[in-house]
Amino acid sequence: MPPRPPRRAEGCDSMALTLIRSASRAKVSPMSRADRQFGLRLSAPALALLAMLLVVPAVLTLVYSFHDVPPTGIAPGEFIGLTNYETVFGSPVFWSSLWVTIVFSLGFVVVSTCLGLGFALLLNEAFPGRGILRGLLVIPWACPWLVIGIIWRWFVDGSVGGLNGLLMHLGLTDGYIDFLSNPRSALIIAVIGASWRQACFAAILLLAGLQTLPKELNEAAAIDGAGPLGRFRHVTIPWLRPVLATVIVLNIIYAFLQFDVIFAMTQGGPGDATQVLSILIYRQLFVATDIGTGSALAVILALLSLVGGLITVRLLYRNEA
Repeated sequence: MPPRPPRRAEGCDSMALTLIRSASRAKVSPMSRADRQFGLRLSAPALALLAMLLVVPAVLTLVYSFHDVPPTGIAPGEFIGLTNYETVFGSPVFWSSLWVTIVFSLGFVVVSTCLGLGFALLLNEAFPGRGILRGLLVIPWACPWLVIGIIWRWFVDGSVGGLNGLLMHLGLTDGYIDFLSNPRSALIIAVIGASWRQACFAAILLLAGLQTLPKELNEAAAIDGAGPLGRFRHVTIPWLRPVLATVIVLNIIYAFLQFDVIFAMTQGGPGDATQVLSILIYRQLFVATDIGTGSALAVILALLSLVGGLITVRLLYRNEA
């Protein structure tokens, strides 16, 4: 009889994915009522603090968006219904900022997620110095967003920036280039700067997920004939799906609400090339002191980030049983 040909990589679905689903769907015994009540009492102070710092300002912002708020902001002022929203949607500045926000968010989510996944896969392998690199991964994530923006502004500075020095040393340019004065390059640099920090945070979460991946799953996939790409597609990605969903949702929220890095680097310029919605909200609230319109913009931005997160979760779990 002729020798039996080895099974192809697609066969890893049968064994590897079955083990993944059985491991991820293992039921945990429910907590007793006493445990739930005890946990609620422990978390009550934190919940009260969150309500004071998050819920109350959110409700006030929603209320202000339907009122003609005076510049002092002491009282809501006259109720004007949807006038503030009509002003926002009728302004070309809003649509321009919305487009910049969408472009920035797409670049931020894609770059930070892909870089984070690449860092996590690299640091999950055994090689000399891995522990040091894992420690260094925390440093950018630990830096405040504003500090990241200042660092990158210095790095790409048109006079003394390190990026220009590197490009000139490699012979890729003849002189210093002011990247932040060009509308196209300014937005790209803002995306890269913000993604650099967020990629480290994503890598930490994804690396933690990879550390829980049983070796038996990859061994079973390898026995079924799956190569490195096949194991990555049929074993690693399905196992990381819950962590990956969390990372992408957080990246979407951070992308839509990003302010510090862009403000430190460009302050929305040149012109309105990097004026995302958060920068526009800042200018409406604190420069023009138009609290009603600024509150309406804040509500719209919150809804956009919420919808983006919900759509992402739906897409990532559309194939779940």
